[in-house]
Amino acid sequence: MVSTSTYHIHITYFPVRARCEPVLLILTDSGTQFEYEEIPLVKWGEMKKTGQVTPAMFPYGGVPVLRVTDKSSEQRSEFLLGETSAILSYLEEILAPPGATLNKDLPLQTRVRTQMIREASLFFTNRVWQLSVEKDWLAPPSRDKIWKAITIRYLRNTEAALGELQKEAKVLPTETDQLTVLHATVAAAITFITQVFPSAKLELKPGGHFQLCGQLWKAVMTRPRVVAYWKKHKIAEKAWTMTEYGTAEWIAKEAAKYDSPRLLAKL
Repeated sequence: MVSTSTYHIHITYFPVRARCEPVLLILTDSGTQFEYEEIPLVKWGEMKKTGQVTPAMFPYGGVPVLRVTDKSSEQRSEFLLGETSAILSYLEEILAPPGATLNKDLPLQTRVRTQMIREASLFFTNRVWQLSVEKDWLAPPSRDKIWKAITIRYLRNTEAALGELQKEAKVLPTETDQLTVLHATVAAAITFITQVFPSAKLELKPGGHFQLCGQLWKAVMTRPRVVAYWKKHKIAEKAWTMTEYGTAEWIAKEAAKYDSPRLLAKL
């Protein structure tokens, strides 16, 4: 595990949840101290205009960006990393407690099945968030399309993939287990789903179509450090995307207007 006396971990992102949600889950649950910097969109635009967004400071010209500084070095060397998937893989490994089984230690079949679920979860959320630029993205008929063509497909396939993975490795984390990227990406995706489609919670419970997804989600989001951080920093109140239609208030309002258990009949 990274020693907080040796390393300084810094994350830069926009003031939204989106792609940094699983990163925060990994960091928060590890108990490692980290610094979280939010750059407002207006400031980001100014930084790009003035040439501050360079590959040397923001790999691939975007965020999130992870900066890990080795304080034990006289030159205080800094390691920069961009792209959510890469950041998650790096954090999962360096934050692992001594003796923990890492993804790289697992059989190839297990590793790639795990990667498949992780990548599908990140792709699902990014795909839906891109729709939030439209005012009616959570109203019918767009809402029905998101539910039937995107969300149900994600949940059905993730439930099946987790079931297969469970034959080879532990899928549900216990209280003493380290959170993995698999746990964080799936939990982040399902948190978003349950806010857009509250009725989906019914199918995440025992006896539902997606109960394994529900068990994983609950196991992650009820962990003490995650609960404490989410409460202290009011994460649930933050916007998911930078658009005015991606705020927590907007999503809750649209869910109250259009969500219905009748959606579940379309499973």
